[in-house]
Amino acid sequence: MTRPQLFPYMLSPLRVAGHLLKNRIISAPSSMHTAQNGEPYPSEKGIRFFEARAKAGCGLVTCANVAIGPKVDDGVHAGWDVTVPNHMNRLCDLAERIHLHGAKCTMELIGVFPNGYTVSDGCSIMGSPPIGREVPREVMAYFLNNYVLAARGIKKAGFDGVMLHFGHAIPIAQFLSPLTNRRRDEYGGSFENRVRYPLEILKAVRAAVGPEHIIDVRISVDEFEPGGIDTEEGVRIAETFSPYADIIQGSCGMHNSDWMTWTHPCGFLPPLPNVRFAEALKRSDRVSAYVTAIGGIGALADAEAIIADGRADFVMAARSFIADIDWIGKDREGRHEDVVPCIKCMRCHDSDNYEQHMQCAVNPRVGLERVIDAFPPAAASKKVAVVGGGPAGITAALTAAARGHEVTLYEKTGGPGGALKFSDHVAIKYPIKGYKDFLARQLEKSSVKVKLNTEATPETLDGYDAVVVATGAEPITPPIDGIGPAIRATELYGRETSLGGRIAVVGGGQVGCETGYHLASLGKEVTVLELQGEIAPDASKTHRDELLAELAKEPKLTILTGAAVRSVVANTGVVYEQDGEERTLAVDDVVLAVGMKPRRELANALIGRGAPFAEAGDCVRARTIEWAVKEGFYAALNL
Repeated sequence: MTRPQLFPYMLSPLRVAGHLLKNRIISAPSSMHTAQNGEPYPSEKGIRFFEARAKAGCGLVTCANVAIGPKVDDGVHAGWDVTVPNHMNRLCDLAERIHLHGAKCTMELIGVFPNGYTVSDGCSIMGSPPIGREVPREVMAYFLNNYVLAARGIKKAGFDGVMLHFGHAIPIAQFLSPLTNRRRDEYGGSFENRVRYPLEILKAVRAAVGPEHIIDVRISVDEFEPGGIDTEEGVRIAETFSPYADIIQGSCGMHNSDWMTWTHPCGFLPPLPNVRFAEALKRSDRVSAYVTAIGGIGALADAEAIIADGRADFVMAARSFIADIDWIGKDREGRHEDVVPCIKCMRCHDSDNYEQHMQCAVNPRVGLERVIDAFPPAAASKKVAVVGGGPAGITAALTAAARGHEVTLYEKTGGPGGALKFSDHVAIKYPIKGYKDFLARQLEKSSVKVKLNTEATPETLDGYDAVVVATGAEPITPPIDGIGPAIRATELYGRETSLGGRIAVVGGGQVGCETGYHLASLGKEVTVLELQGEIAPDASKTHRDELLAELAKEPKLTILTGAAVRSVVANTGVVYEQDGEERTLAVDDVVLAVGMKPRRELANALIGRGAPFAEAGDCVRARTIEWAVKEGFYAALNL
């Protein structure tokens, strides 16, 4: 008897421009800057990144990094050259290795002009300050020709199509927006003039590649900025592009700190916030192209509902594949509880763009897959103790158990989760709560023996072959008069209703700012006092940009920088100094968020006792989920 297929809408094939796509899942064009070393063609690591998405079950894999025009190596970003034949050999390999797994492939072409040009003077270049210069028509013609040459080269390399990125207020997209397009020639002013240049590119590419080459176009259906593209205008743009495009992606937002949280949805937004823009395109009878929903989609059940309800024809995902490359297969097998959830922290984006190694907060394998797959199995099963039930300890315990060790996890509280338990009480941290609950479920399903309400001592750990210490960190108490009774930020969650209506948060790092935002969202009058001249410098770049934008919108939150807290006086408030003047802030309660220090007592006591041990997570140094997971994973691999 044939087993009924799960997700029949999502997994049904669809023919696009003569190409049969085996399902409705498209992987988004993540750029792999840190997988490259300046080569003008894909590195082996870069090829494996995209090939893995095909192997994982995507119907269409969208690659990235081909330059429009001659490649310019800025020393940071990847740029693949389709103008030199022997540079294209690896692009051919990339296409074939995607086809090998039954998927089709396209290549993103992202519309960023050379030499700092934008649609008009004073526009931003990919979120930069407003430094752009109005692009002259001769440069526009040159750039259009390079679009055509790139599209032809991509087709010659064996790709099935191209994706034209005309969204997110990147320089090409700025032509479409009445906010950014201030030109006075035939490319500015009216709607017809504003769509003229992107439409010329689209028509020229279509003429160059023919009708049986997929053209996928990303637009911002709504930019959210007053005076910019609204949903009605976005639908009209899609209608104009539709005769020349096969697929249109209904994205939104702008490439700046105010609206990046929509472009790449995070915890400040509810789940699946952008599907409505694809739905708006589907409602138009004049949008004949297929429509893709994009933005924080990471479950086939959600994707199935979107397709079944007629809100889109395809769904696109990027971060879900980074968090768990096997999420499609797990969902198809009915094992969604085993899918590692993306926590929407944007560490993948930031590490790939601003650092030297791509990272994922919840997937320590990212960038090291081949090395980890070749890691030798454990030589023998060991009796292993893991101390601490936070993300570092749970990851270490699960990894060690999966490698055949007999593992006991000691947790001094009544449940696992460690520092992530606060997420149960904070609305914007629902992605982290999802990850915390995932870890707890995996622990329940594993062979790990868990001892709750048990504080391990050196004597407790006698008899184990190896120990992983993941005892976390504790709040720092600064030498401020009267600060003793202050509530530590790590201890306030779940007891917010006991606090008064006026609260001072001492410390404006990421924790202090998010704590202040949380309390203000509950109706408290909150003032965050930060000694330094800027707030949340410890946050990852994109999250910091999003956080600052959200803080500015909260009317009950006040941020004071350069504010040195001198004392806390009972029944009076917080005395602080700012700009050389001493001031008093009347408050009902004080919350302390000036940092954490590692708990190293147990690790120090184990030195010299014989059994090998390793440290992981905040007991090494107070940092983020990313480091806890990575160090717990590494510690277990090396047992």
